Amino acid sequence: MKKKDNIDEIDQVNQLSERKKKKLIRHLKARRFWDRLAGFIIVFVIVLCSGLLGLEYVILKGPSPALRDLFISTMDETRRFRSMPQIFMTADELNAIRTRKKMETDIATDKNLITVAANQERTVTQIGSASSTNSAADPYGLVDEDGDGIIFKEVKGNGYLGYMTVILDPKRVFVGMPDSYGGVGLTLEQMCQKYGAIGGINAGGFKDDGGGGLGGMPEGLTIVDGVCYNRDMDVTEGFAGLDKDGILHVGFYSYEDCVANDIVHAVSFGPILISNGEPTPPEYLTSSVNPRTAIAQRADGAIIMLVIDGRQVHSIGATYQDMVDLLLSYGAVNACNMDGGSSTVMYYEGRYVNSCSAEGGNPRPLPNAFLFK
Repeated sequence: MKKKDNIDEIDQVNQLSERKKKKLIRHLKARRFWDRLAGFIIVFVIVLCSGLLGLEYVILKGPSPALRDLFISTMDETRRFRSMPQIFMTADELNAIRTRKKMETDIATDKNLITVAANQERTVTQIGSASSTNSAADPYGLVDEDGDGIIFKEVKGNGYLGYMTVILDPKRVFVGMPDSYGGVGLTLEQMCQKYGAIGGINAGGFKDDGGGGLGGMPEGLTIVDGVCYNRDMDVTEGFAGLDKDGILHVGFYSYEDCVANDIVHAVSFGPILISNGEPTPPEYLTSSVNPRTAIAQRADGAIIMLVIDGRQVHSIGATYQDMVDLLLSYGAVNACNMDGGSSTVMYYEGRYVNSCSAEGGNPRPLPNAFLFK
């Protein structure tokens, strides 16, 4: 059949003028080229997909449980590919792996480890006197150069680049939210503009059943200026909240726990990274490298806000353990991981300071944020 088609094409060419012959020949050659290219692309995609599926099968069913758990946690942290492990594993198998990694829920913050008053006194003496501040005044080598009580620093690690803001007075930190609870979220820039905040970071996760990324409905218990939302929701991964004295609590708090501890600003997310000066054991922190966000507090009360760029050439991302190590090196006593991935953003003094990994680099709407004035 193919040979007859070629003969018919030749007969058509012979019946045309010389100019039209050349034009038709070019057309036929171009058509054959694109037909072959399309066929090559289709075969390449089939082979590539087959190879990736084969690799996934080896990872999930192979001899390395550590590699399997790492792959599953990576997919869990990525909304688009969260269902990939289900191709070769049952729901019961996945639940067994995920359940085994959950922490004990009896973590409670020891407020005696934080001394906020001393930090506030030091901050007051520094304001308006940059010359009175030097590296020796801060045990972690940080310098409040302009004396405004806020320290901004770029941080680097193995394969990642990030940004850290230290707010010396924890009472300047609070949780912001969109105008309407459960509607459409606000970007971090819009959140800062709404509250007149100097800056902040994204905070808790949000429900996204339809995949629209509207960001208006937070997941888990949320408290804004003493008003509690989702009080009946279980805190499954972690909790970070500030009480009326500016002490950061991390753990698995219920609504009753929040009332008992005078929590006035809080969000739910996790995992807990550091509690009462002790890092979370590595077996509970299995993760891949991704964009990360965290909030922490030092013993002197200073709040640390941290973001790590990821999924980009200049920074592939950080693991939970990377975050723990970095925060400990800057004196964190309590720390909790916040929503990461495409949600990871930091805003400071009128601009986004990190590179957002969302599509097009456009920060997504958020259900809440940790802000500071």
